[in-house]
Amino acid sequence: MKETLVGEIRKYITEKPAYVYQDDSIYSVIKKFVENPVIRAVYVIDDKHKLQGIITIREILKRISVDFYSLSFIYSEPSFTGYNIMGTISQSKASDIMNTEIYYVEDNDTIEKAFNIMFQNDAGEIPVVEKDLKLIGDLNVIELLVLWEKKQNVNNSEEGS
Repeated sequence: MKETLVGEIRKYITEKPAYVYQDDSIYSVIKKFVENPVIRAVYVIDDKHKLQGIITIREILKRISVDFYSLSFIYSEPSFTGYNIMGTISQSKASDIMNTEIYYVEDNDTIEKAFNIMFQNDAGEIPVVEKDLKLIGDLNVIELLVLWEKKQNVNNSEEGS
């Protein structure tokens, strides 16, 4: 049986990858997650669309949890410390919080390779690039489930014949 390639399934769930530029604010990153709740990562690119880093939903939640803690601190004690922490985080840029140890696949890589990289990096999705690390898409874990489900339906219909 022919192996499935990344390029064959990467658009089942997300047509285009969610990305921001290095100088974009954390607010811009959060807005990407809010606008498309199925995404697990936002990719940071340069002006030539070259992948520079990855910001996962887990990382952004860690960052904003400090904001929530700061808010409760502000309301419980008269202090400016909470305001200073919140100001620092909200002024951060995508480049300040991105993971620069990037992992990726290309359209002609196998799904098996993509799965392995995703599990090694505990990732919910993985960027798809072409030469020179130009971001062209992403592969979401839900797309892998869609592929599995389709193959199960084919196998079940063959057994019923």
